[in-house]
Amino acid sequence: MKRNTFPLKEHLKSKNVIEQIYANGASVTVYPLRASFIEQPQEEQEPTAAILINVSKKRFRHAVDRNLVKRRIREAYRTSKHPFVEALENNGKKMAVAILYIDSKHNSTEFIRKRMARLLESILTKSGMACENS
Repeated sequence: MKRNTFPLKEHLKSKNVIEQIYANGASVTVYPLRASFIEQPQEEQEPTAAILINVSKKRFRHAVDRNLVKRRIREAYRTSKHPFVEALENNGKKMAVAILYIDSKHNSTEFIRKRMARLLESILTKSGMACENS
């Protein structure tokens, strides 16, 4: 059984890659989440999927609210990522993904988890890969 983890090496931190995502990447929306993504070149040290989570200060003025939403999104990704990562590994691809929260109100963790699973499937569909363990 695989562990549901989201280690630091899977966090997207590279400013150049983030700029490339927003300049040249494709996007998918499954309300209340929007993902922009690009495929990355194959490198041994890099994780299969690097993720950036963004919650706008314009929508949530207080840091505690933004942090709550980010925690819920991270939890949803952590528990929904295995079919996504397996599909990328089966196709020999690596991907950088920026996930944005586009709603202006809080949603439950379970609601966000369901939408996250659908969002990851949509990313695979748009990039031309099939998700086997849906």
